[in-house]
Amino acid sequence: MPDENPENTSMESISALSTFLEKHRLLLSKLVVGLIIVLLVFAKPIWSFGAGTLWLLDSLALLLLLIACLGRMWCTMYIGGHKNTNVVQSGPYSMVRNPLYFFSFIGALGVALLTHSIIISLLLMVFFVGIYPFVIAKEENNLLGFFGEEYEHYRTTTPRFLPAPKQYTSNNKTSADIPRMERALFDSGCFVLVFILLSGIRLGHQTGWIPTFISLP
Repeated sequence: MPDENPENTSMESISALSTFLEKHRLLLSKLVVGLIIVLLVFAKPIWSFGAGTLWLLDSLALLLLLIACLGRMWCTMYIGGHKNTNVVQSGPYSMVRNPLYFFSFIGALGVALLTHSIIISLLLMVFFVGIYPFVIAKEENNLLGFFGEEYEHYRTTTPRFLPAPKQYTSNNKTSADIPRMERALFDSGCFVLVFILLSGIRLGHQTGWIPTFISLP
């Protein structure tokens, strides 16, 4: 029996990993967020900021979280009634192929700023960068299977992750999937809830209501 082609075996492994990550990305995201919250409850950053610096960091974090929240809602306005039925190429999708993940990354940056911890920020960024390129590749491969040449043309003319604002186009009207919009509203609102939660944990540390056991850089 001939030996298996190592390249084929490698591609099959990557495909299997992409399928697993796509299927379980929400569960994995919740587990990582849960781990980060546990770390923040029992640990505090070693850095001490002045009032002005703290205000600046928190304001920037809140701004990024709001951009993520509104951006994801904006994406859902355009994709909600068309998912897997046609290639959406207007609104945020005219500038970038995966705007939902782009805005999620903006939100992750906001959370990272709120933690005031390099270690926790790196954990969050490594998770995002380690998981979502596989998820995006799998989803784009599925869309290529659905739409063929139409999606291939879209893929060759529109950036994958970093938006190209000069390509922006919009529609005056678009159909809406109300249940999907409602779910997106709740999911996007979680970014703001994270700000409230992490600010509350920090206050608990400062007042002594929440004991800390370790300090993290």
